[in-house]
Amino acid sequence: MGPIVNLKTAQPFRGRFSARVGNPCHKGGFAVAVLCILGTLSCSGCGAPAPSSQFVDQADRLHREALSAAGASDSDLRDYVQLVGKRLMDAARDVDAGRTRDPMFLGMQFHLAACDVPNVITTGGRHIYVLSGLFPYCQTEDDLAAAMSHAVAHAVALDLERIDIRPDPNLPIPLIAWDMVSHRYTMDQERSADRFGYEMYLRAGYDPGKFTSVFEHVAARYPGVQSPDRKSAAMRIAEARSLGIPIEGPANRPLPVADPKTFLSLRDQAHGSRALQPGSLPELILESFPNCMLPGDTPEQEAARQQLRPLPPAKRLEPS
Repeated sequence: MGPIVNLKTAQPFRGRFSARVGNPCHKGGFAVAVLCILGTLSCSGCGAPAPSSQFVDQADRLHREALSAAGASDSDLRDYVQLVGKRLMDAARDVDAGRTRDPMFLGMQFHLAACDVPNVITTGGRHIYVLSGLFPYCQTEDDLAAAMSHAVAHAVALDLERIDIRPDPNLPIPLIAWDMVSHRYTMDQERSADRFGYEMYLRAGYDPGKFTSVFEHVAARYPGVQSPDRKSAAMRIAEARSLGIPIEGPANRPLPVADPKTFLSLRDQAHGSRALQPGSLPELILESFPNCMLPGDTPEQEAARQQLRPLPPAKRLEPS
């Protein structure tokens, strides 16, 4: 097995992953035709705004005071999720240098969080959480990367800053979390995240023929989950396929971060990672975030959101 790069020291070290992340624009084949055309469309973000310091600070505080408790303790799992996330972020910069020019995007942190919901979450700022409940639906690293690319696209587009959330450093953590989980991205934001996510996924060298696989697997497990204001899973998958996914992936793709056998081992480790205390604040927050894999939320997510919901203010009784 070849060496990988230590994210802290940028020096090679012996490990279990093969992190040969190459340029998928090889001579001939599908990759040149699609990737290089996508590259010519990347100037749209040249005048993109910088991330709001208020949102960055709020996400840092939410991680520090609550969600860090959900992080995986296994260093292999932590490094693996970070490496896949870094590969996607590098691809995002190739696709759209304008929108990713802010230094914050160089320090994006990808966390594996113990939670049974199949979801990937961005809280704004530099934090993205891959929930362990996603892993059973991933047959390959391509599946994992497809789900993560959607959340990365939301983060790069600063979508959380555009849905009527107003950061307040004086709010207690449960109210900050409630403000986030009670707001959904718009349909246009979701559609754009799928499109940009596909572009970075392709640029990162993942198999375009597998881009929708993980969404299909999750939808098959939850066939009745549907919000009235969302497109069905079948419609979303059909739209994603219309982006230009071929029947077969391009030849000479770079190797994944983890070889197939190692991925399956890591998947089992992730799914078996330590559980949070039932009803704990980190668990309720992670479960309550709107599901980006499904056209609605699972019953477990709805129940968690009801527990997180703030109590109404007490009515003041006037003396008779």
